[in-house]
Amino acid sequence: MKEPIQNDPVTGLPGRDYLWSILGDTLNQVKRNASYAAVLFVQVDELATLRDAISIEAGNAFLKLISARIKNSLWDMDSAVHFETDKFVIVANSIQNPEDVHIIMNKVHNYLSLECEISGQTISPTVNIGIVLLPEDALEVDEIMSNSGIALQMARARQDYAYCYYNQELGSEIEDQQSIKKSILETLADQRFLLMLQPKINVKSGKVSGVEALVRMRDNEGNIVNPTEFLQVAEKSTLIAEIGSWVLGRVSEIIEEWQKSGINIPISINISDMEFKGSAKLLSALYTLSEVNRENPGKIILEINENSITHDVELAVALMQEIKSYGFQLSLDKFGSGLSSLSILKDLKIDEIKIARGFLEDVPSNKRNTAIFESIIHLGHSLDLRVVAMGVETASQLEILKTAGCDEYQGFLISKPMEETDFITWHKNMH
Repeated sequence: MKEPIQNDPVTGLPGRDYLWSILGDTLNQVKRNASYAAVLFVQVDELATLRDAISIEAGNAFLKLISARIKNSLWDMDSAVHFETDKFVIVANSIQNPEDVHIIMNKVHNYLSLECEISGQTISPTVNIGIVLLPEDALEVDEIMSNSGIALQMARARQDYAYCYYNQELGSEIEDQQSIKKSILETLADQRFLLMLQPKINVKSGKVSGVEALVRMRDNEGNIVNPTEFLQVAEKSTLIAEIGSWVLGRVSEIIEEWQKSGINIPISINISDMEFKGSAKLLSALYTLSEVNRENPGKIILEINENSITHDVELAVALMQEIKSYGFQLSLDKFGSGLSSLSILKDLKIDEIKIARGFLEDVPSNKRNTAIFESIIHLGHSLDLRVVAMGVETASQLEILKTAGCDEYQGFLISKPMEETDFITWHKNMH
């Protein structure tokens, strides 16, 4: 049986004697659950100066204040140890992803760096942090402390940052992701997101039958950011739900504006995997929209990726039935990219399928690909579904769509995505 941990009377934290036990438990948890954790080696410089220049009591008061700030910075499953003199070790067990440690590091660093008053002296603490990620950077307790010590030395040697990751390449990637998250939040606050609209064309008539709304972000200079630079980061966090909420609201506004000017076409929007899995918030937003304006839902097509559905088909069927009850149209996006396409189709209450872009490659030059592509169109029609082809770039591909009876298409053959004002002008010229 382990002895109960006794806290130091000055800091209120366990001493270094308990650190190896805490780290051993963390390593076991990481290995058993295939999870993540992190160790932050923290040093605060002013302690020795206070003790020498004023008194030991002043140093202890500073040490007590810093320790209290560290405890207040911890998440539920985290722990901290007073390692020695002016050094502390934080064991972050609460993180779910490697990038979460950056949030903890910022919180700890910013809080510890706040000015304080000790024995009549105003102190601005100098804080350095070395960061080790588990299991990437170490798998033994001694290795953790050795590597975190190296990271702390590197942090103290740097002039631009007061922290350093032991794995600097991974650390740089995490910092980049955090920078992008910050930009996303600023863009939401400043309303710099915009929608690029890509037309959907009726194959038979050649007329515009709808648009797909693609969310884009502007930087501070007004330039459009490459979507891969922010969407992948957003999709790994709750930010994609906030972006999705903005898109839904803006699309609803556009539909109302267009109806007044005589443009009466549906708008398709993508529902991310995270939004679909976090269905309660999505359903709430859709229900609210359907209640506020009962005419809008029928003009909004929600595109749900086939791979989002294959994780839990029964749940997906129930969710999509509820969404349909609100009046929205549903589209199965990237059809054919999943592993259970046929078994899924028979159960889902959907209005259309969008054939995965890869099925159109080498059509019509590759007869095998062409036969598969045509058979998917026939399958969709046999289930009374509207079929949309994505990525149409050549006239010969369009001829195949006409021959096979495909309903609609998107692609550079007709137009790249456009900003709203450009689309309105383009639409007028088309009609």
